[in-house]
Amino acid sequence: MGGFLWSGDRREERRLLRDGLGDCEAFLHGRLAERLEARGVWVPAWAWTNMLAHGEEQDLRDDRAPRRAGLGEINDRWRRARAYLASEVLLLAEGHGPLVVLQERILRPLELDLAVAPCSAMRDPSEWAVHVSSVLDEHRTCERRTSRHGTHHH
Repeated sequence: MGGFLWSGDRREERRLLRDGLGDCEAFLHGRLAERLEARGVWVPAWAWTNMLAHGEEQDLRDDRAPRRAGLGEINDRWRRARAYLASEVLLLAEGHGPLVVLQERILRPLELDLAVAPCSAMRDPSEWAVHVSSVLDEHRTCERRTSRHGTHHH
């Protein structure tokens, strides 16, 4: 009987390791919100930020496309907010890119800030969208100031 329990524990360890590795892979590819959603757990704001911070340009372009509803009203609101923000990020990358630099300098630090914020923070998709937009606007303003002072007009 001891061997049976031990092998069961090993199977559980392997399952947990597989899940953990899957979570890490999803995080690095910007797909953590979808992975959590598939598990049926609440998806925090920082996880919705994950695609913006780690997704490829094509992921962000695809995310802007309207989806059919049906995953629950709250997640639909988060998806719409993220689709709007994906458009904002792509526009900013066009003018002040490249995308990977924006992700490294702005979106990943923002994702981390949201991850360590109190659980009560950013529970509403519109509050999150306004917050992320303001961070993007702040960067856009700083870039304009820098380029205005650093370039010569002919």
